[in-house]
Amino acid sequence: MIYAFIFLAKLMEVSVSTIRVVLIGRGYRLYASLLAAVEITIWIIVTSTVLLGITEDPLRAVAFGLAFVVGIYLGILLEDKLALGLAQIEVIAEYDTAKGITMKLRERGYGVTTYDCEGMDGKKLTVEIKVRRKDVPSTIGLFKEYSDLFVTVTDIRKLSIGSIAKHIIK
Repeated sequence: MIYAFIFLAKLMEVSVSTIRVVLIGRGYRLYASLLAAVEITIWIIVTSTVLLGITEDPLRAVAFGLAFVVGIYLGILLEDKLALGLAQIEVIAEYDTAKGITMKLRERGYGVTTYDCEGMDGKKLTVEIKVRRKDVPSTIGLFKEYSDLFVTVTDIRKLSIGSIAKHIIK
C-alpha cells in the first residue's frame, strides 16, 4: 500500500512539474505558479514519506525513483495532449505547389502569408501559417497530397493581439 502511494504521488508530482516547466517556457506565468504550489505540496508529502522509512524499507526509494522516470514521460504525454499555445507552420515549395497550398488553406479560413525565397534549386515560395498547437497535425494533414515540401513547425511564445492574431485566437 505504501509503495502504491509513493509511486502514484511521485508520478503526479513529476507530471505536474513537467507541465509546469513547459508552461514557463510558453510564458504562462500564472498557471505555472499555481502548478508549482501543487507540485511542492505533493513533493513534501511524498518525500517525507520516503525519507521517514528509508532505512527500514529501501524499496520506498525504488518506488520513488521509478515514479520519477515514469512521471516525466507521462508529463510529456499530457502536455502533448493539452497542446497549449500557438505554432507557426512554414512550408517551402515550388511556386505552383505553394500557390495551391495557399489557396486550399485560405478556402478553409486560414490566415496565410507568402513570400518569395530561393532554395538550392532556384526560386521557391514560402507559405506561413499561425495556428493553435492542437491544430498543427490537422493543418499539416492538408499537405499530404503534395510532394517535395519542406515543412517546419515552430512554437510561438508570444503573439501581439492585432487583427491577424484575433483570427487565430478566436
